[in-house]
Amino acid sequence: MNKAKVIEESGELAGEKILSADIFGVSYDDRFINEALKEYLRKNFTGSTKTKGEVRGGGKKPYRQKGTGNARQGSIRTPLKPGGGIIFGPRPRVKTNKLSKKKKSAALRQVLSRLAAEGKIYFMASAGFKKTGEAAKFLSKSFKKDSKILIVTEKLDREFALPFRNIENVSLECVLDLNMRKIIYCDAVIFVDGALDGVKA
Repeated sequence: MNKAKVIEESGELAGEKILSADIFGVSYDDRFINEALKEYLRKNFTGSTKTKGEVRGGGKKPYRQKGTGNARQGSIRTPLKPGGGIIFGPRPRVKTNKLSKKKKSAALRQVLSRLAAEGKIYFMASAGFKKTGEAAKFLSKSFKKDSKILIVTEKLDREFALPFRNIENVSLECVLDLNMRKIIYCDAVIFVDGALDGVKA
């Protein structure tokens, strides 16, 4: 049975909390998780190049059409010239995620279960940090330097998020937006208050 470490605002461990076996106690399938992760990453196709019409400059014909001995050119931004446009280069495009809701749910459960088995799931009853220094002190006392930490809340609000905004390797997420891609590489996942009960994988 997997458990979450209960952590206080002071950074001290205050016991353990039993986790639901339906969500945090399922077996981990490497092949399935690898396929699911590839599908999540496929959506982020943002590679982009400029065509000759998009490259800055090149509006004037570089030299007259005839009599120079050169091949005719209409622009210095032709793809045949250095600094010119790109022919058939990558363009941003949206690819639909082929993962069904059932597979997304299964992937999230499996990754949460693995993190729980590795002791990387934490629970905080409350977090009332007002300053970045207070939040940084808490994290430095509780976790190793350069640890990648995800803080999961029932709902995100500005007052709660501000103290963590400028801390490196720390991110916040609403429990409703949680998926396996966001947690798979985390060194620690901290569920605050009702967020743990809000996990519906």
